Amino acid sequence: MSIAGCASLPPPTAELDTAQQALARAEAADADQYAADDLAAARNALQAAQAAQARGRNDDARDGALAAAAAADLARVRSSAARVRADWRQKEDELATLRSHLQMPAAQAGEDPLDIPVPAGGPEQRLQALDADIRLNPFAQYERLQARQAVTALATVSRKALPAALARADQRVAIAELAARVEAARRELDRMERERSELLVEASRRDAERARAEAERLRIQAQLQAEEAERLRAQAQQAEAALDGAQAEQQAKADAARAQEAALARKEAELVAGAKLPPVQRDARGEVFTLAGDAFASGQAKLTAKAAASLKALGLYLAALPGGPVQVVGYTDSQGDPAANRSLSERRAQQVRAALVAAGLERARVTAQGRGEEAPVADNRTAAGRAKNRRVEIVVAPKS
Repeated sequence: MSIAGCASLPPPTAELDTAQQALARAEAADADQYAADDLAAARNALQAAQAAQARGRNDDARDGALAAAAAADLARVRSSAARVRADWRQKEDELATLRSHLQMPAAQAGEDPLDIPVPAGGPEQRLQALDADIRLNPFAQYERLQARQAVTALATVSRKALPAALARADQRVAIAELAARVEAARRELDRMERERSELLVEASRRDAERARAEAERLRIQAQLQAEEAERLRAQAQQAEAALDGAQAEQQAKADAARAQEAALARKEAELVAGAKLPPVQRDARGEVFTLAGDAFASGQAKLTAKAAASLKALGLYLAALPGGPVQVVGYTDSQGDPAANRSLSERRAQQVRAALVAAGLERARVTAQGRGEEAPVADNRTAAGRAKNRRVEIVVAPKS
């Protein structure tokens, strides 16, 4: 009878589960590092609640579970705030470095939402101020709901329970305030990351422009020196030989500048596409980029996402540089019907051509054909050899 009289409500199983989940989320958010005191308070409150439940003191267990959940949530948002603040400072430094490199004026420092001051007053007044703040109003809706519930509960608790309920309400409002600031800061961090990506592309573009200007300067300089060499050749064979040497040196510099331009164009294309160009080698035909058989689903002509991104980078790269015609040639291994293999290789080659044109390569510059099981590069009697033979080659001929 005495035990039944002590338990005014059912055992707080749900509240204890909620507190344990809140504690796990706080630990996953590195609260041990950034909010150790709050996390310790949450653990102690949960242990006390579990002990109270074991002794049949359900009301005490419920109160302890609610306190543990609030302390864990506060540890989580404080840990999130510390990590977001560190990300904010790092992003500001990166943007300042990029702007300095690009000789752009320093951006006016934006307000860190984590630095928005917390208004004075009781939990209800602070919650009203949070709802009225247009900078923070869209954020932390779930935490606001928990805070409103805690504030509303103040009107129904007994005088004895009022101090603990008031402390929980104050804590829940603090959680909502900080969670709103963290979400606002994360949205601003997303904007800063987009700005960083734009600045990186601009830096790459400027580097490529400088390389093109340097290549043109060296070309003109080489042309002038060639003309001077022609004039001096009539005067003396010895002077002609010396000038030929100077011309060759300048041509080497021009070639180096063009190579640098190509490297920068490759870097810019890979940065924009978010993927690397396919592997490349040179032979008598020119530059040969090769897509392996795993660029397509088995027996199909649809490109995988990885291969599509790589082809986008290749298309941007080829479109940015002068060059000769581009030929796309599809191959298969020797398994299956030869006619079906030729058809599949043709469809894959056409798919690659379409991807290159979509990336910006001039349509008239690129052709495609399928050759099926012709021209194997490895032994079709082995699995490894057949895998090498299943390929699409993108052949870039030298500019005539």
